Amino acid sequence: MVSGTKIKRPWGQIKGPNDELPYLSPSKKLDFELEMAFVVGTGNKLGESIPVDKAKDHIFGVVLMNDWSARDIQAWEYVPLGPFLGKSFATTISPWIVTLDALEPFRVPGPTQVT
Repeated sequence: MVSGTKIKRPWGQIKGPNDELPYLSPSKKLDFELEMAFVVGTGNKLGESIPVDKAKDHIFGVVLMNDWSARDIQAWEYVPLGPFLGKSFATTISPWIVTLDALEPFRVPGPTQVT
């Protein structure tokens, strides 16, 4: 969804450490993580990888992205039930794309990684 879209607060089973039984409730512990997503322009053939040194040839631009989670629902559901959608019930992205060309003047070398 585009950022600014109304998102309904999820309902689910919640069980706190002092609760004897789980109960149905709207989430009280919403969390969203600000991330960066890449918009791919030229893709690749199914099953073929894109080498890191060729990524620039495939990425059109970047957007800001939020991954929304219901932490209290997630905390209860993954222990007895396995991962469902409390972890990520919505994803929103900014309504604009910043092209790699626009970011080029700000490019700097990354830090040297030690292996």
